[in-house]
Amino acid sequence: MNPKVLRAAFSVIIIAALGIAGISPTQQVRADGLLMIEGVYRQPLYSHVDVSIENKIATTVLEQKFYNELEREVSAVYVAPVPDGATILSFAEKVDDKWVEAEIQEKEDAEAAYATAVSEGKDAALAGAMTATPAPNQPATPKMNFQIKVFLPPSSERTIRLIYTEVLLGEVGLTRYTYPLSNTNLTEEPIGDLYIKVQINEKDEIRAVYTPTHKNSAEVSRPQPNTASLVYRAQNVVPNQDFEVIYTQSPDKFGVNLASYVEGEAEDGYFVLIAAPQLETKTDEEVIPKDFVFILDKSGSMQGDKIVQAKNALNMILGNLNPQDRFNIVAFSSLVETYAPQLLPVEKRGEAQAWVNNVFADGGTNINDALVTALKTVDSSQPERPHIIVFLTDGQATEGVTETTAILDNVRAARSAQSRIYSIGVGDVNEALLNAVSSENRGTSLFVSATQPLEQPLADFYAAIDSPVLVDLALDFGEVEVYDVQPNPIPDMFLGGQVVITGRYRRNSPDKTTITLTGAIGGEPYSAIYKDISFNTDSTAAKPYAFVPRLWAQRKVDNLMLKINIEGPDPKLVDEVRELALKYNLITPYTSFVAVPGMGNPGMIEPDSVIYHLSANRHYRNLNTLFIVMGLALIFVGSVGLVINRIAHRRGRASKKGSLDAQAKN
Repeated sequence: MNPKVLRAAFSVIIIAALGIAGISPTQQVRADGLLMIEGVYRQPLYSHVDVSIENKIATTVLEQKFYNELEREVSAVYVAPVPDGATILSFAEKVDDKWVEAEIQEKEDAEAAYATAVSEGKDAALAGAMTATPAPNQPATPKMNFQIKVFLPPSSERTIRLIYTEVLLGEVGLTRYTYPLSNTNLTEEPIGDLYIKVQINEKDEIRAVYTPTHKNSAEVSRPQPNTASLVYRAQNVVPNQDFEVIYTQSPDKFGVNLASYVEGEAEDGYFVLIAAPQLETKTDEEVIPKDFVFILDKSGSMQGDKIVQAKNALNMILGNLNPQDRFNIVAFSSLVETYAPQLLPVEKRGEAQAWVNNVFADGGTNINDALVTALKTVDSSQPERPHIIVFLTDGQATEGVTETTAILDNVRAARSAQSRIYSIGVGDVNEALLNAVSSENRGTSLFVSATQPLEQPLADFYAAIDSPVLVDLALDFGEVEVYDVQPNPIPDMFLGGQVVITGRYRRNSPDKTTITLTGAIGGEPYSAIYKDISFNTDSTAAKPYAFVPRLWAQRKVDNLMLKINIEGPDPKLVDEVRELALKYNLITPYTSFVAVPGMGNPGMIEPDSVIYHLSANRHYRNLNTLFIVMGLALIFVGSVGLVINRIAHRRGRASKKGSLDAQAKN
């Protein structure tokens, strides 16, 4: 087809409150771009999102390819959410490997051009916009659904590109970008290939870069102090949450940025505080010397790929230690074996790596004694040296003390203020134990499969513990009364990393306060004062930060689930998780998303609720078809029931007649 001819018919019109293909103007599509073909939402073959943020101006380029599996032509509706206040720069369709840009026309002219093109069998699209109501307890954006009528030939592909720009808020030194990705409320089909890249370029230094929604799967890189990039990729995935990026800026040595939200006149507020250090390059002499102790699980459950992965991870970290670091190794199965009687200098690591390579897996799993032994290797004569334990295991205790609660009690009794525990779980692991032992000891956990490549996840893991810049953190919020602060204790701050803290504050608090950050640098006490930090007390002014309550609720639920996984399903804890999930729209083991035609906004349900679910893969073209199918099913069931009833009735009569004949003979 000639693109010039197509351009005359390929038109776009943006209007307010436009209903297309029976989609209600009050229905909000909070999801990645979807194609509705005859009433059924279909996922793209691929969805590629390229975001460029330049000094808080974000430009989003969304490219998606769809496939019409029907053997006839259809006029479908493409629906994509666009944030409130965003400006649509362009909409294009790929024809013969060339992008054909849409044009703005009067509504009547555009509709006429579209109808003419379709009648002639030409590619065409007609676009519009409609407003939508936010879901309960959700941020006010996105509010607008961009809708496009798209003509698709039979058994054909269609590639669409939508570009829009928006100004991001950053008044409190905290900037947030959201790409509406969740579509579990509309379809269960997976996206074939999902790729999101966010490139941030700011005039001033960027401190923290944080993705609260995909923190374990998005790769973050910081090539320069004022730039950052995030990449997320997944195949055959059904996204269940939006993709969010938060970054902060501050001129202070340790930047502290706080966003707060309050709603109504009586409810207490919510806050999120992000602290991050300056990104400064350190020489070997400036890096804080550390003591590393590796715990290697060599029990029988680690046989095969697990022990190979664990040994590779240990040797990779050992090979990257700084010149002033020291190390030791604790290997365990039923018994515990220490590689050396004392901490060794880095120069000795070659022999240690050879020793590790000769370890084989056999015996039981005495996790308790291994942790206690490693904690006792701390050098208390040098309190300025962080004592970092790297625990490599599948976390399945079988010998000695095996109860998780008892193991945690013994770890608390044996640990010192210098000690931190970081866990690397390999294969099928006891995540509850590893998460608990790490979070209680100011560490984190990394989980890898027994066969996945280790280089990237392990590099990110080690980078997060290699350069501690502030340890033993504490915060004083001045005259503002805070509670339910997560996490507790506050983890250490590392070069290139950040500390994210969420909590609640009393509604009667002052609107400004002084926050004091304290900690230790190289064994010396440190404190920093931040004046005039604002806490919102007015619900109108707080609206841009409506995402904050959900951040707090998710952290709260994560901590409650950690307790449940360790201590068992205490009814009070389960009820608290359920109540939080229902109030803040969170997916938990006790709640799920549900969408019912006519229901409006998707909501949360409890798993034991009775739901009649229709899979999106069943192509009921409209409600009339669905009602016909249900009616036929009811007629069939009724007919079968009637036949069974008649057979039973006849058998009953025959039985009764036989009984009477027998009585007559007698």
